[in-house]
Amino acid sequence: MHLIAFMVFIYLSVIIIGIIHGLEPGHGWPVAVYFSLKKERRLFYGLTTSAIISFFHFISSIAVVALFLFFNKQFDLTSWPVAKYVAFIILLFLAIKAWFEKPQEIEKKKATTLMQIASYAFVLGFVHEEEFAILGFCIGGNNCLALMIVYAIAVSITLISVTLVSIKAYSKIESRIKKYEK
Repeated sequence: MHLIAFMVFIYLSVIIIGIIHGLEPGHGWPVAVYFSLKKERRLFYGLTTSAIISFFHFISSIAVVALFLFFNKQFDLTSWPVAKYVAFIILLFLAIKAWFEKPQEIEKKKATTLMQIASYAFVLGFVHEEEFAILGFCIGGNNCLALMIVYAIAVSITLISVTLVSIKAYSKIESRIKKYEK
């Protein structure tokens, strides 16, 4: 019973990490919103661009797991007695770093085509430390691929939702904001 409760806790933690990560402006939804607001069919482009960002984030997350699984197969990292302590120290370091880190600046104007957004999202997926934090859970013997898929789905749902809500909200107040833009 304790094992089941622990696994539920791990998966809920991964889902919460995914939701928070998807809400972070540094993840890319502001790029999708900015790109979409310049188009006629804003919600369509919002869905399209956020889905592209989500898809490439998903691919990069799975690539990180595949790399970990490759190295684990070669060196049997999870069997090292010190591995759990190293994972704990790395997770602690990432948590402290995230706590004191300044928000990232997003260069929205550089992503002007769907291909540029796809490239941006693919690279962005590799530079976030959340995937590496989830690998810390894998050291404890959890199913890495399942954890990363759950995480990436949580990010995708959140990212797409916040993009569409932002576009809809801006559209509601756009006329009032336009007079102050200049």
